[in-house]
Amino acid sequence: MKNKFNIRNRYVLTGDAILVIVSVLSAYILRLELIEIFSNYYLSRLWMLGLSLLIKLAVYFLFGLYRRMWIYASMKELRLVLVAVTVASALVSILMLVLFKNKYFISFPRSVLIIDWIQSIIFVGGLRYGLRMFAEGRNRISGNGKVTSQKTVLIIGAGDAGELVAKELLKNPQLNLKPIGFLDDNPDKFKQQIHGVPVIGKLRDLSKIIESMMVNEVIIAIPSAPGSVIRIVSDACHRSHISFRTMPGLYELLGGKVSVSRLREVDIADLLQREPTFIDNKAIGKILKGKTVLVTGAGGSSGMELCRQITRK
Repeated sequence: MKNKFNIRNRYVLTGDAILVIVSVLSAYILRLELIEIFSNYYLSRLWMLGLSLLIKLAVYFLFGLYRRMWIYASMKELRLVLVAVTVASALVSILMLVLFKNKYFISFPRSVLIIDWIQSIIFVGGLRYGLRMFAEGRNRISGNGKVTSQKTVLIIGAGDAGELVAKELLKNPQLNLKPIGFLDDNPDKFKQQIHGVPVIGKLRDLSKIIESMMVNEVIIAIPSAPGSVIRIVSDACHRSHISFRTMPGLYELLGGKVSVSRLREVDIADLLQREPTFIDNKAIGKILKGKTVLVTGAGGSSGMELCRQITRK
């Protein structure tokens, strides 16, 4: 029979149990003086400790808090923690109020229920996101304890796709790619940050930023980027002799998750923004064989690609 949760989540369960005790005791301490806690409110404190341990841990388990890899926690997991803690605290509060009404104990400060609820959200959420921060910190350091050398990457587009690319690069330092900034033509995004990576300019600043910040690679994170944008990036990168890649088009992303592994080299179809026309290479080769060909505009991306194909004929 398989275990309900792996060993790492058992440690999380143990941490939750400790934090439940800390939350209840600190709620009483914040609300009352120490002398009162050990005298008048002794019995209610024991009841609340017992109920909290039983109910909260059971609710957390039912909500799946011990079946998740918290190193990948997101806003979805944060909402789950909030709901689970609120449901558990509500059940504990109802039972404590019922017991108090039936005089199982005489003294009970009801405000500790609210204090305990707030602290539980902080403790339970903090434990899990602390694990994520710890894991990400360890991933940034190589096995010998030194930070690995990384190529600097400039991301074109500070939208959803750009956010995904930056997040992926930051989470996977073994890729040796470090995002140093975004370029985006939306003025409202200028000097804003995404995962700590700033928006440092517009597309027209590309050549200047490549030189001033010693950029090693450019990633076009605009799945629907027009050919004009790709040509600007291509020309700037070729002049600076650095590599550049692009996100797959929207039709390529359907049914698949965006990741760095799906980045690809820019091809002629990206520059044209249409399906390439297939020609008879043998027939063209016969026409061009032994002839001198002049290509106008050969310094640009389209002209360079045309020269490359002519030399193969």
